Amino acid sequence: MAGNQVSEAPLTSLGVILSLVFAVFLSACGGSGDGANPAPPVVLVGSGVERIDTAMNDVMNRHAPPGIAVAVVREGKLVVANAYGTADIAGSEPLRPDHLFRIASVSKPVTGIAALRAIEEGLLDPDDAAFDILASFLPSSGADPRIMQISVRHFMHHTSGWRIWDYPDDPLFRSQEIVDAVGGTMPPDPDALTRWVAMQPLAFDPGTDFAYTNIGYVVLGRVIEQSTGFAYEDFVQRFVLEPAGITQAQLSGITRAERKPNEVEYESFQKDIWTSVFDGETVVPEPAYGGINLVGLDASSAWLFSAVDLVKLAAAVDGEATYPEIISAQSFDFMTDIGTPAGTTPLGVAWFLGTDATGAVVKWDHGGGMPGTTSYLARLPSGVIIAVISNTALEQNFFDDLAVGLTDAVEGITDWPQTDLFPQYP
Repeated sequence: MAGNQVSEAPLTSLGVILSLVFAVFLSACGGSGDGANPAPPVVLVGSGVERIDTAMNDVMNRHAPPGIAVAVVREGKLVVANAYGTADIAGSEPLRPDHLFRIASVSKPVTGIAALRAIEEGLLDPDDAAFDILASFLPSSGADPRIMQISVRHFMHHTSGWRIWDYPDDPLFRSQEIVDAVGGTMPPDPDALTRWVAMQPLAFDPGTDFAYTNIGYVVLGRVIEQSTGFAYEDFVQRFVLEPAGITQAQLSGITRAERKPNEVEYESFQKDIWTSVFDGETVVPEPAYGGINLVGLDASSAWLFSAVDLVKLAAAVDGEATYPEIISAQSFDFMTDIGTPAGTTPLGVAWFLGTDATGAVVKWDHGGGMPGTTSYLARLPSGVIIAVISNTALEQNFFDDLAVGLTDAVEGITDWPQTDLFPQYP
């Protein structure tokens, strides 16, 4: 695992996130510098939340991102809501903990929770054949016959059978090819991506292996739509976000002109693999604006959240009574039970799972990255929930310093604030 290992959970999931979630995004962002840290991370001292300031100010000094937002929940209370740097690239707008960021693949737990809610409402069965629900998306001929063996559960656990990931295989980089194959206009929408993947051969029998994909969660979003009768975003808003008391979160646009109220500005870097999602050819000068098909990748990668609302969502599904829960105890068990085959990456419903020496799940988390943004959300073995987001994506060790730095800072705190800051962020 890159960076420092998190205590109490020898088989942590953070290394898996580094190798999987960031393989396609951060390696292609073309960040500044040569990828080497200029100096070792600062040594953390003290017993209070000042440790978080020390760790994040160190990251600001070492990597010079525009901004970093941090939120921490302990025992159902928002005990830390900090922001460092600026929301804009010019450096004129101070960043706040309630600024909205693209959260990239941390969107997948949002979709996973939505699927659990659909199951609770009796609108979806995890063992249903996904392409019975999505029969209208199947090609008239030529589909891999094993496609009908893929259950909803398989998409929830990244065990569907498709191994479509990394550059240049991910649909993120194949917009024109997808439109050429299934029709429609650029950029291809989620329906087009689902029709396209239904034409692709499987790499393994469903349920027999693990392969992290973006496209699988796009398909899961369509399963939610078809089984509930709601548009994907509408279902998430009504059955997940509103019950959790989250009012700002929404799906992202693609261009700078589509920037939402209270959304940060993204710093991104030129690299030739990022071509316009509107014509499939033009190399975009700012990949964060026009190089990512956030319309097509809605349920996988396109949510906007603040750091405060990320920890609020995690607190609403953490199985503890200290913050009002929006899922049942049965759904919590489903979400945090390992659903991947033995010997593969331990994953629950969207969350990467960390286990202790006995094999018990003690930690769950997910990271995200794409041009312009880096994000991490975790429930630590101590029960503390942390979120950190930045409006840039630099070399891989930037994520490592953010995620591991915040984790190490939090795990050393013994003198916790008692004030609940949630009322300040309705």
